Parts: sequence; structure tokens; C-alpha cells
Amino acid sequence: MRVRTQPGQLWWPIAAVFVTSILVTVLFWTILPATFQINESSDFSTVYEPVARNILAGRGVTLPDGTPAIRYPPGYPLLLAAIFWFSHFLRISEQTALSIFTLLGMGLASVFIFALGQRVWGVVRGSISTLLWITYPFALWLTKQPNSEIPFIVVFYGGFCLFLHALLWRRRAPSIYFLSGLLVGGAMLIRPVAIGAGLVMGAILWLAGWQMTARVKLFSVATLLLGSIVAIFPWEAWVYSQTGRVVLLSTGGPSSMRDGLTFAIHRKGYRQGTWVPWDVATLTQEALSRSSEMNSIGGITSIMAEEWRRNPLAVSKLFAIKAARSWYGTDSHRFETPIILIQLVYLGLAMWGGRIAWRQGGAAKQLVISVWLVVLYFWGMTVLALSILRYMVPTMGLLFLLIPAVFHKRESREPNL
Repeated sequence: MRVRTQPGQLWWPIAAVFVTSILVTVLFWTILPATFQINESSDFSTVYEPVARNILAGRGVTLPDGTPAIRYPPGYPLLLAAIFWFSHFLRISEQTALSIFTLLGMGLASVFIFALGQRVWGVVRGSISTLLWITYPFALWLTKQPNSEIPFIVVFYGGFCLFLHALLWRRRAPSIYFLSGLLVGGAMLIRPVAIGAGLVMGAILWLAGWQMTARVKLFSVATLLLGSIVAIFPWEAWVYSQTGRVVLLSTGGPSSMRDGLTFAIHRKGYRQGTWVPWDVATLTQEALSRSSEMNSIGGITSIMAEEWRRNPLAVSKLFAIKAARSWYGTDSHRFETPIILIQLVYLGLAMWGGRIAWRQGGAAKQLVISVWLVVLYFWGMTVLALSILRYMVPTMGLLFLLIPAVFHKRESREPNL
């Protein structure tokens, strides 16, 4: 039986998780060779940082040339502006402030995973998920340089944690669903990949909200979506006032999709190259030669539909490769073989745990439905864009929530919640 933990008893485990996560991250920074500590994020230096400095200077969300910065949503530049301001206020270096922000982010993300894991599996088994996340090498890799993934993970995990709390343990919780939607909307403003996350969570609520009536489900979904809309509406209104057109979070979608189609042959000066079958290489070369026609999602869809009619096998191979690379690929094509081997261990345990949790039923089964629908959504979005593991790291923390089921004792019944 799972030992029921009183709320007051959780402060010490939560504090331990938070501190341990920070210490492990600092240890990772300490042992990481200097050659790998270089900031490889071109988006940070060319977009995020300049926009943040313009915000601080009172010029708004603009690029250095004064044009509206709408390639990416404003969430991360706004956070950077706040970090830079605090660094000046506290009289510490900006790099130190960025490092502190990253450490706090990893600590909070670990706490959210622990909060969910202990509610379903108990403190001891739930800590397995947390330990796996704290030591997950590819999450730690993200911390070595400033990037939008860490704040995205924190905000999205916070929204998802509230959502599952309401779904699994509260019959009616409109305020919690609204706050969850608000946080998910905040995650959208940091990384637009989450644009459909609210709809996915609505689907989870409909499929896994067994204790709710249809009317309560509809109201809860509407409340959740309202929270997301409230979060992103000011940005959408500002973009429309500046450009006269409706832009769904950002204008970067087509370029990401185009890059995802030409990754095998478009070296960009830093890619080592990766092998693909000759017909896929021919297809990607054709896509690269027509890149000027792929400036919109409609243009990309039209070209790929044309290629499908001409050679469906090559298109199928390309997307199968992209689907696989989502779990191990890197933008530079480095270290992909060892990454595959490491990922297979984690994914194997997650699928094993998910199967056991499904059979347990109750909250464990609801957790499986919730986690896998979110994973499938992010997987699909990653396949459509540049298929690399970095974009799937947020889902790995959720998959770790299923692994404690592997240690479930067959003779014990499902814990009372």
C-alpha cells in the first residue's frame, strides 16, 4: 500500500528535491569539459538578447533595426529583460544572473515532477521519477547555455501539474483549470510549439475525466482554453496593431519546417552531416532547391503533396526518419549513436512502466493517458519541424512519471487516493 503523506510532511522532501537538483546541475557544469561549455545558441545572440535589451531600453519588443520582433513570441525576451534588470539591481554579472535563473528553473521543474510522482506512487517510488529527471543528461545539457527550453519546461510543467491535480483529485475545479490554462498560455509565449497544448489537455480531460459528467467536462475544457487565450491575447493584439495581420504566436513556423525537410544536406556550416537513403537525399535536395517557394505553411504543404504524388515511398521514408530522429537527433548531428543507446534505456523503461500502470487502472491509468497524449502531440510537432531531441526533452520528464510503475508489487492493490 502507498503510504499517505500529509501536506505538511512534504516540505522536507520538496526542499531536498529542489536543493539536490541545483547541486547536480552545478556538478554537471563543473565536470563538463571546457570545449562543450561554449554557447552554441545562435538564436540567443541574434534574437533573444537584442530584443531583451530593446525592451529594457524602452523600445518594446523590437529587433535592432526597430522592426517588430515577431519571429518568436515575447516570453523569453521578457524574462531575459527581467534577468538583466535584476543583475544590474543586485550588482552581479549578467552571466551569474542567467546561471541562477537556470538553476532555479531546474529546481522548480524537479519539484513539479516530484509533486506529481508522489501523489500517484507515494514519496519513495515517486522519487524515482524525480531522480531520473535530475540526472537526465540531455536535460542537464540544456542548462550549459541560456536557452528558452528551461523556462518553457518550468511554466509548462507547472500548468500540467495543476491540470493533473484537478483531473485526478478534484471533481470541480474551474479556478485550477483556468490557472493551468494561463500557465500553458505562458508556455506558448516562450515556445510556440505548445500552441496546441491546451487542446490536447482538453482531449485528456474528456478521455480521462471518468468521474465527471459531460457538462462538467465541457465547462472545464472551456475554462482551460479561456486561460490560454487570456495569456496570449495581449501579444496577438499587439502583433496585429503593428503588422495589420493575424499571426499565431510567431512567424517562425515555415522556416523551422523547411529546415526539418533539408536537415540531411543543408550543413549550415556546423552540421557534420548524416546518412539518409539515396531517394530521401534526392527528395531533400529538391526541397532545398525550392526553398524560395517554401515561405509559408501552405507552400510547404503544396510542395510535399506534389512530391508525395511523384514518389510516396521517399516521402514516407523521410518522415519515418524524422520521427525516429526526434528521440536522438542533434542539430549538429554529433553524438547521435551514444544518444540512441541512452535513450533506448529510458524509453524502454517508460513503455514498460506505462503498460503496468495501464493495467493498474485508476489514477495510474489516467496518468498514462495524460502523459502519452502530451508526448504524441510534441512528437508530432517535432516531426513537422526540425526533428531533434532538444525539442522532446520536456516530454521525457513526463515519461519518467510512468517508470515507478515498474516497481509496483503485483500482490498489492491500487493505492487509495
